[in-house]
Amino acid sequence: MIKYVRLKHRFDVVRMQEEVHRFESSLWSLHYNEKHYDGSWTILPLRSINGSLENNISIQSSSLGENMAYQDTRLLDHCAYLTSVIHFFECEKLSVRLMKLNPGAVIKEHTDYDMSFEEGEARFHIPIITNQYVDFFIEDEKILMKEGECWYLNLSLKHRVNNFGNADRIHLVIDCKVNDWIKNLLNCEAELRQELREKQKGLNYSASDETKIIQELRLMGTTVANELADKIEKSE
Repeated sequence: MIKYVRLKHRFDVVRMQEEVHRFESSLWSLHYNEKHYDGSWTILPLRSINGSLENNISIQSSSLGENMAYQDTRLLDHCAYLTSVIHFFECEKLSVRLMKLNPGAVIKEHTDYDMSFEEGEARFHIPIITNQYVDFFIEDEKILMKEGECWYLNLSLKHRVNNFGNADRIHLVIDCKVNDWIKNLLNCEAELRQELREKQKGLNYSASDETKIIQELRLMGTTVANELADKIEKSE
């Protein structure tokens, strides 16, 4: 299972920031899941259900009801470069949002159900405005994302964010349906790639317990037992 991938591709930070700064503050709306954060976490939808600016909810394509479909909002008519960034992804796009975390705001630890490459929907983050005091954690690992970079993040895993800086953090967040192009992107265009280790998948035991398990497996002396012991040791 992929934990995260940083792509080789970089986007033009200046052009993205210029277009973001054109949007009036009144267009931003609070994130709908208020239990997940403290402070101000706001959204500006560029692609939403039926193209509505008033609907910033992101749901899986399989959960869309009758007469519901993701469509571009009118804001993209004035964002030539952001539109080109979205079109970089040669796949079906679902929700596309600008997401702003104000100074001092905290996104509490949570998971986004089925939001992973393996489940068929991949979420990409492109930082447009950020600072060195933004902490983004996945499974307690801090991920440092710089402006203009593009990251696939497995957000079906536990994650949380703090903005301890004095400026807003704004990301372009693009949800994609996985196709062969996405598979090739994550397999061939990765600059940095991290798989989820076995211990993180559920083999959670103390260091002393781990040592005892390895010793007992070695004492068994079978090929299968030794292979399992080797696997546990490599996951340390």
